[in-house]
Amino acid sequence: MIPTEKELVDFLKKHDLINLTAIAKHFDIKNATVPDLLKPLEKKKVVEVRKFGGSKVVLLRRSA
Repeated sequence: MIPTEKELVDFLKKHDLINLTAIAKHFDIKNATVPDLLKPLEKKKVVEVRKFGGSKVVLLRRSA
């Protein structure tokens, strides 16, 4: 089941740095779906996606 924005933000609040694969595994969705879910949150400046080594990690911004 695809998570709502609230579910995704609540999950991210519990994890400081988490990569896209871990998010996909937690919600049992495909890796390719995660960036699509994060785009609206990036536009609202709730999260920030950064490259870290060979993977992308998600940071929850302080104001969220």
